[in-house]
Amino acid sequence: MQSFDEIYAQLLNWHRAKHQFAGDNTPSAASERFLAQLTNQILLPVAEHFGQLTITYGFTGPTLSRYIQRLSPAGTAPGLDQHACTEFNSKGSTICHRPGAACDFIVQGYEQRMHLVVQFICQQLSFDKLYFYGRNRPIHISVSDEPLRHLQIMQQSEYGRRYPGKKAFGDSAIALAKEL
Repeated sequence: MQSFDEIYAQLLNWHRAKHQFAGDNTPSAASERFLAQLTNQILLPVAEHFGQLTITYGFTGPTLSRYIQRLSPAGTAPGLDQHACTEFNSKGSTICHRPGAACDFIVQGYEQRMHLVVQFICQQLSFDKLYFYGRNRPIHISVSDEPLRHLQIMQQSEYGRRYPGKKAFGDSAIALAKEL
């Protein structure tokens, strides 16, 4: 089973497999608190229940966020997605307008059945936002001090553009997850 330290290290170092980024990606103390919350409340229980998980998009500190926005911004929304936690941009404003922490992950052995992971999270765990992109895609999950328990089903157009489909909050999210 994966440990807290292994999962937390993936949250910080996920970019090494995807980008030639050599800058600093160290979180602030405030961001560390949310990243620990994400690890303890979501990622460890998922790993204990399903097995090994892989972070496909994790924490993005200010320098890494600028790098990604310059080189490969498609599909990212730093002002909304909570990957930057409580970090500040060069103008002194928080990168994301909603405090919390987020990551995208997939569970090994469930690459075609991620809907089962979504159902488990909606039924068993306290989360802020969960974006479901399909049974064979990583899910986006976040935590905050005021969890919305918001499940958003994402659709894809014939041209590959993603757009929001059905959504639900709280106990309605459990019912929507059962439809996946």
